[in-house]
Amino acid sequence: MSVASDSRRTARYRLLQSWYREQVLKAEYGEYCVTNSGTRPLGSLLALDDVIRRPELNFLTDTAAQYARERAEIVHASGGTIDKARLARNMLSSLPMTFSIFGELRARHDRGLDVVRAFLDPQAVAVEVMECAWRPAVDVLGDRSGFDAAVVTLRADGTRHLVGIEVKYTEQFNRTIYNSDAYRQVHETCGWFKPSTARPLLGPSTNQLWRTSLLAAACVQNNVMGISSASVVVMCLAEDPDAARALVGLSVALQEPAEHCGIVSLEAFVAGVREGLGPDEEWADAFATRYLDPPAIHAELPDEDSESLEL
Repeated sequence: MSVASDSRRTARYRLLQSWYREQVLKAEYGEYCVTNSGTRPLGSLLALDDVIRRPELNFLTDTAAQYARERAEIVHASGGTIDKARLARNMLSSLPMTFSIFGELRARHDRGLDVVRAFLDPQAVAVEVMECAWRPAVDVLGDRSGFDAAVVTLRADGTRHLVGIEVKYTEQFNRTIYNSDAYRQVHETCGWFKPSTARPLLGPSTNQLWRTSLLAAACVQNNVMGISSASVVVMCLAEDPDAARALVGLSVALQEPAEHCGIVSLEAFVAGVREGLGPDEEWADAFATRYLDPPAIHAELPDEDSESLEL
């Protein structure tokens, strides 16, 4: 249950996933490869044999599990990539969590319109598209990038709005610095950003969210699927300082930050479901047990935060 690079926050949620695997799923722990050191057990990783026998293990419902399997095949067939091992076995990953959320919502007859209105697009009158691991058919940024999830809504005036969703659990935003002429061109021409504000956004705290915003803006510029407006939402834990820093940094550069980027906490989302939105209260309780409520277990956790490493 211990990974040396875990921050105290990551260690707490790794402990939760280890407890959930053992006590709720009744599944064995898996082992992961350690460079030049063979393998080591990890409590937040499902054993391969268990996943082969029970492929739904890493998802909250059979509906979400089936959608994840089908979507993975579609993504691969279209030339995209999705880490099937991470999807099926890594309990600390946000990838299966994304499918558990949006796979459940899209199965409803209205694709979770009440949830979309409450958290993603208040002007939505219908949800036309809801997909995980989505990228536009046209490579608008030249890097084949996509969103963890995408929602296309129809508004009362007949226009389409795209919500690009970035989902985080304990993962940090990607610290690698990406930059290109295409990024800078979109930044300067899309109308989202104040002039000459690209350089500060190249830093590691804002680079990934900036690129996600550029992808949304470029979809509008290229009239992808007939959309005429877009926004980006980060879904994460309420106590996620990494997401908060990224949003603050990006907001400084945006012309209308409230229109184009925001954060939805997983805790607020679950509270909304419990109040009558989305699937049902039973689903909300199951989600909270799986992802939000670390049990009162006496365990040694790191004393100070350090850079977390998702495993």
